[in-house]
Amino acid sequence: MGRYYKIILSFIVAVFMGTSTISAYEGNGLDFIRITSLLKQIQNKDNEVLNLYDLKNKKDEDIISCVRNVETSVNDIENTKQDVAQEETQAVMRLSDEQLNLLSKLVAAEARGESYEGQVAVAAVVLNRVKDARFPDSIEGVIYQKNAFSVVRDGYIDAQPTEESYKAAKEALYGSDPTNNAIYFWNPDISTCSWINTLNPHLRIGNHVFAR
Repeated sequence: MGRYYKIILSFIVAVFMGTSTISAYEGNGLDFIRITSLLKQIQNKDNEVLNLYDLKNKKDEDIISCVRNVETSVNDIENTKQDVAQEETQAVMRLSDEQLNLLSKLVAAEARGESYEGQVAVAAVVLNRVKDARFPDSIEGVIYQKNAFSVVRDGYIDAQPTEESYKAAKEALYGSDPTNNAIYFWNPDISTCSWINTLNPHLRIGNHVFAR
């Protein structure tokens, strides 16, 4: 094909130079019709190359789109599984957003400096009290019961909860209880209540001990 390119380029130059030159090419056995046919063949080949290039790009785009669709589907499945798992996990009691926020504030105040497990444990004690007939039957009643929590008396309960304390309160709400049903907790190193020190703690988490 390279030989024909040279001839065709020469022919094009000849067109601009005049018909007499074209006649010279005709005399050499290369007529105008044949050159035109060769030009069409070259154009067809170029079109085929372009079509193949466009087809390749389209296939690449289709593959990328397919991969993205698969990734989206996987994410949707994972989100659905999480939603179903949360629905299947029953809360130990029904709390409003305000009540859960209050519980997380108590956790932040009472368990500041404690591990995450220690924060879940404090939240669990509050919930255990709500379920126990010896205590008020609401989050507000338990938390604001007279002399129940020093942070209420001191005003620390009014501080904003942390993200971790909110998470800990919610985990306790959905059944996590590191205290094994304790209804009391205190720090024996700083406690000033002589009565609570008479209780027999059955476990310790961080600075707090827990009793039933």
